Parts: sequence; C-alpha cells; structure tokens
Amino acid sequence: MSEKTTGRVVRGLAIAMFFLALVPTQGRAVDFGVRGGLYSDAEAGFVGVELLTPVTRKWFFNPNLEYVFVDDGDLYTGNLDFHYDFDTRNPFYLWAGAGAAIIRSEADPPAFCRNCDSDAETDLGVNLLGGIGFGKGQALRPYVQGKVILSDETEASIAVGIRFH
Repeated sequence: MSEKTTGRVVRGLAIAMFFLALVPTQGRAVDFGVRGGLYSDAEAGFVGVELLTPVTRKWFFNPNLEYVFVDDGDLYTGNLDFHYDFDTRNPFYLWAGAGAAIIRSEADPPAFCRNCDSDAETDLGVNLLGGIGFGKGQALRPYVQGKVILSDETEASIAVGIRFH
C-alpha cells in the first residue's frame, strides 16, 4: 500500500469511528473509551481511543485507533475488533474476540542524512484479544485487555482503559 493510500485508510477509519458514534443504534448506546498500555515488541507505551457498540446482546463491535510512542519514528494501528461477552454473575465481565488490524510504521531517517526519506511500511494483521471489565452497568467502566496482533511484525500488548456510557 502506498503512503498516500495508507493515510487515506487511517483517516477513513477515524472518520468512520466518528460517524458510528453519531448513528442511532435502535436504542443501543455507543460507548466511547480511552486506553493506554505497552506494546511488547516495540518496547513502548501507547494511547488509544475506541468506540463500543452492541451487535447483539453478547457480541460487540469495538473499532479503535492506537498510537505507539516508539523512539525512532511512528507506529499506529487501526483495528476493527469484535468480541463476545461471557456470562458472569459478578460485577465484572469477561470477553474474548478477534478482528482486523492495519499497522502503519514510519522510521525516521538518520539524523546525519539531509536528503533521506523516512522508511514507511503498512501491514495487515489479525487481532486476538481478551479482557476483563469492571463496573458492569455503570456509566464509567474500567478494564484491562490483552491483545496479540498476528502480522509480519507480530506484537503483543496490554492495555488499561475506561469506557464512558
């Protein structure tokens, strides 16, 4: 994928997430969330934003964007995740899911090189994820989620987040 096309895809994902938040879901609320955590292979922290909307009573669509703070460039992902909430009779809830990922990495050119371009790469991947959330039925719901992105550059991450209803 060219750099121009990748930029369009990432902007398109961001715009789609924004409009998903505005679309009425037949009485189903669209929740907004923020998250932060660590990517293992990149050895860097990240921040992200997400939407969460029910597809059925147990299945949820969770598109999200994450920016990873790597030392020598930029790394960000656009994710179209789905997850299934398991029945628990507790104030917490558990989920497992999967989804598609677009991974964009751009390495900065060496500092001593004036005419060098940055090294940019776009990759597609598959997410496998699971998590535990707290405050079931509350307006603010914190959670912890683990995720593995299977791609040419496989990554694992752990996130702590909060969703707003």
